[in-house]
Amino acid sequence: MGLCLLNSELIHLDKGTYMFIDILHFTVGPEDDDQSCLESLIGSSWYCHTYAAPFDPDQAISEPAIHGKWWRSNITVQLFESWSPKAAVSLLEDWADNQNWNDPNYRQSPETHQRMNPVFSLLKSGHLYKLNNPGPEHEHDWSYVIGHTGFHEFVAIDHASHKLHLIVATDD
Repeated sequence: MGLCLLNSELIHLDKGTYMFIDILHFTVGPEDDDQSCLESLIGSSWYCHTYAAPFDPDQAISEPAIHGKWWRSNITVQLFESWSPKAAVSLLEDWADNQNWNDPNYRQSPETHQRMNPVFSLLKSGHLYKLNNPGPEHEHDWSYVIGHTGFHEFVAIDHASHKLHLIVATDD
């Protein structure tokens, strides 16, 4: 069956941080295993997102395509590592609060942490994978405009509900 986009969400963190979590929700076929789900995701036009500009999956994709800081052609299924939801939640909480802020005591607002809770639920909704980011030699020419606070990508595959969730936490 392959991937079918259901909807998307964009969660902005506190004003002035330029940090956000972008989520794409897909349906997957009951016959699709994790590897074929990841292959379909990487090969889809929905994966060609720079995270530095508004995203339109219906726009024609020119090759070589970009995903985040990298050329899409340098992202393979082998770069996705199985992760525990607990470690993923911890990583995103740390990413959200422990940056090199001007105020060393700064933390995201309680409202922002509340908006992040549904993301944490998604991380627990099936098999979880984290992208091991390709090295700087695989970055495109203007990759420096995103990811100053980090680029964290997770894919949660929930075979019971036939859903896949692409979760990217970064900044622009």
